[in-house]
Amino acid sequence: MLKIGIIGLGDIAQKAYLPVLSSKYLEIHLFARNQERLTQIGRQYRIINLHSSLESILESGIKGAFVHTATESHESIIEQLLRHNIHVYVDKPITYDFASSKRLIDLAESRGLNLMVGFNRRYAPAYRELKQVENPNMVILQKNRHSLPGDIRTFVFDDFIHVIDTMRYLFDRPVEEVLVRGMKRDGLLIHAVVQLISENGSTAIGIMNRDSGTLEEKVEVFSTEEKKTVVNMTNLSTMRQKTEISSGINDWESTLSKRGFESIVQDFLQALENGTKPQFSMQDALLTHEMCENVVNQLIIDS
Repeated sequence: MLKIGIIGLGDIAQKAYLPVLSSKYLEIHLFARNQERLTQIGRQYRIINLHSSLESILESGIKGAFVHTATESHESIIEQLLRHNIHVYVDKPITYDFASSKRLIDLAESRGLNLMVGFNRRYAPAYRELKQVENPNMVILQKNRHSLPGDIRTFVFDDFIHVIDTMRYLFDRPVEEVLVRGMKRDGLLIHAVVQLISENGSTAIGIMNRDSGTLEEKVEVFSTEEKKTVVNMTNLSTMRQKTEISSGINDWESTLSKRGFESIVQDFLQALENGTKPQFSMQDALLTHEMCENVVNQLIIDS
């Protein structure tokens, strides 16, 4: 039986990962510093392997670990896991800067380990439908939040990173030019816009407005033959000429499946079981972090 650790038991672990992992044939080990939460979740999921120290779970014999702690702690935890020859799945981002993210990926590669980043949108069925559009000439992606301005680096690496990675996934053309714009108020970033322009003029535009009147996510992919749109990761429509075809993703699918969590977790676990690599490489994830670093630097210069 595959031994898997879950490090950090906050909202994302409880809402997205524990429901998926607890349904599989695994020996699960939990670590959290909050003893009350650790005990409560262990009881809820009937998990008996509970660890109140990182050292304990490092020595437990786990083959892989899901890291769901605060981003500030990622670097130290991931490095210790890798040095104990434990494969790692981490919520985006790896760290808050490109240099330390690269150092950890280099360490993983040097030890023959997987360091997988939780870019779940690449595994969402509706976004995979968008990926099927042939020769897209424009991609527009918006991910907006209500009244949530933030520090430039945390805004980009904690949240806007999903926009940048999904743009790269859907618009996989060589990029010749990157344009970055942002609006700041009282030292906080209100919104950011990134435009990727290819050699032939095809364009991808990523937008995040955190002073929006609503919480939404919308992606449009255009080609000469059709336009496909996905709203809030699940509602898919296709427009050809003046005809619109709506095709919501299978209603029987769970929300976690529609949002890509079930498939991304399976990809990581399958790689561990088979001694292979996940579908998307570590270097590909690193390119997203590098673009985020460049966006941060440009926004700081412009401020």
